[in-house]
Amino acid sequence: MDIENIKTRLMQEYGYPAKGADLIVQQLTQLDHRLRDPFTRWWETGAEPEIEVEGYTLERLMIEQGMNPVASFLTLDWLLRDPGKAKASLRKGHDQVS
Repeated sequence: MDIENIKTRLMQEYGYPAKGADLIVQQLTQLDHRLRDPFTRWWETGAEPEIEVEGYTLERLMIEQGMNPVASFLTLDWLLRDPGKAKASLRKGHDQVS
């Protein structure tokens, strides 16, 4: 992965500020090995991979959580690394006060 290319694209296409893009690039370079190739293919082609982690897919995270694809990949990574905390946080994001 070309780090400078990724950082530039994160800022231009996704609106991340420079410091935020630096943080995202750092996280992307540490993706779980099961997500590296799918991320690279998506980044280069735009083809959404069929990956499911703990019942979550890129599409589900984008639709239900309003995430962009990059945030969705990072969330899938979190679900792989710490499924309990990640799922609790995703569920909490949908709690509503009646």
